[in-house]
Amino acid sequence: MSTFRLNIMEQGRATEWLCSLVLLFFAICLALPGNTLTSSSGFRAFLSMGLDEASLGTPMALIAALRLSALHINGNWHRSPYLRMAGAMFGSAIFSTLAMAFLWPTLAYGAALSSGVFTYLLLALFDGLSAYRSGADARMVQCVFKEHR
Repeated sequence: MSTFRLNIMEQGRATEWLCSLVLLFFAICLALPGNTLTSSSGFRAFLSMGLDEASLGTPMALIAALRLSALHINGNWHRSPYLRMAGAMFGSAIFSTLAMAFLWPTLAYGAALSSGVFTYLLLALFDGLSAYRSGADARMVQCVFKEHR
């Protein structure tokens, strides 16, 4: 059985992989030359808070890398539900913040509603679901550990 099929399809981690990769590619986009934050009114909210591409992209890249590592480890060597849960909670917080940043121009200035609001909100909800599922996995691991004692 291929690692892809085991990790992605049969273990039900597809949303965790997806959200982790979205964070990673968002961070890569912020690291590319140019000023990404001035390209959209939703991103300008971050500029008004004094943040720049590096201050947003670096933690996103770190969280994405840790999440991807935890998912890889979980699927191949050792179960890591607590690491996955923490990563999903951070991801949900980041995506919620992005959704609110894209919503802010609509609320504050009456600008047209951006698709980023719903896109990032949906990612936040699925990361919340991933955190819940990781918690269920943690309980299962604890039960199995108690039986082997």
